[in-house]
Amino acid sequence: MKPLPFPLALNIGTDIVHLPRITRLIHRGDYLTRFTRRILNDHEQRDFRTRFALSATANLPNQRSPKSSTDMARWLGGRFAAKEAARKAAPHGAASLGWKDVMVRVSETDKGRPEVVYLHGETARVGKLSISHDGEYVVATVLAAG
Repeated sequence: MKPLPFPLALNIGTDIVHLPRITRLIHRGDYLTRFTRRILNDHEQRDFRTRFALSATANLPNQRSPKSSTDMARWLGGRFAAKEAARKAAPHGAASLGWKDVMVRVSETDKGRPEVVYLHGETARVGKLSISHDGEYVVATVLAAG
């Protein structure tokens, strides 16, 4: 019996991030600001600053609270992994999209689950996203229509 092709053009992308790498960049002076400006679009940057009570000009975690830098590393690591997985799942591959061409958000219609929105092109498209954290790692998988 000859197998039939899947009836839909779907792409999948996966990425894993080692959280100590993200923690190191948080504590590397001004690199955190450059990193967040490079990978987060305006909406995500506002969410990041609000979530971690940061000013618009400084992305420095509260040094008195080690939990804040841990939470920040988990949030940024999840966003980074999700965006990289989404870029890999893009119909024309990762090289066809920049970091800001993909937005990670909470779904408005799917019970608050995370999703990715492809902002590149004439029409924004939504992809399914799964993010998992375990110890020092975060992994993200994206399923997108091709």
